[in-house]
Amino acid sequence: MRHEYQVLTNNLLNSYHNKVMVLKAATALAPLVRENSLADYAFRLSIGLEGLVTVANASGDAESADELEEVVALCSRGDYPLPSVS
Repeated sequence: MRHEYQVLTNNLLNSYHNKVMVLKAATALAPLVRENSLADYAFRLSIGLEGLVTVANASGDAESADELEEVVALCSRGDYPLPSVS
């Protein structure tokens, strides 16, 4: 995957994991609010990653698009990878 996509993917994953960590640390939340917030964070991550796939495909970078699709597939299964260290 091109470095630019890796940086943006890491930013999206960092943002997701930070929001989830803060949400899990919050003690005064109703279970429904917590569940809806987690779903919203996952949705926003999905939209961001799908946008990167679209850009990679539109620019003719099929290799990066394929690798990004793998990340999207992981997230769709509920397996949110940690950002990679570069």
